[in-house]
Amino acid sequence: MKKILLSAGLIAGLLVPSAAVSQKGRYSSSGQVELDYPLVIHVTRSWLVTAPGSTDDQAGATDLHLDVLADGSRYELRAVASGLLHPGDYRARELRGTESKGGWFSRGYELRFNDGTHVVFKVVGESSN
Repeated sequence: MKKILLSAGLIAGLLVPSAAVSQKGRYSSSGQVELDYPLVIHVTRSWLVTAPGSTDDQAGATDLHLDVLADGSRYELRAVASGLLHPGDYRARELRGTESKGGWFSRGYELRFNDGTHVVFKVVGESSN
């Protein structure tokens, strides 16, 4: 009887670590998103602007503008889109931009959405806190 209990204990001990490893692998994709998109951008407002010289009936002729909080600063972001984005938090990463000693800069952010899609937004405005 002792051999049976000892064998059962050894088998259970071997199964628990493998279950923990499989659980970790199962959830590693969300950790990868956090590594690939380390920033959290908070969208406070979104609106559409019709491109100059086009009508509302033309597909893809609108720009989506967002007021966001990113890296402790307030920015206005822009991308071509045909719909609005709900206010809230979105995973993002900063894209390589340029910055001069004189204070000029250009920057972009890539936002990742819950369905796995991502869109690049250009910074078109900045305001002080």
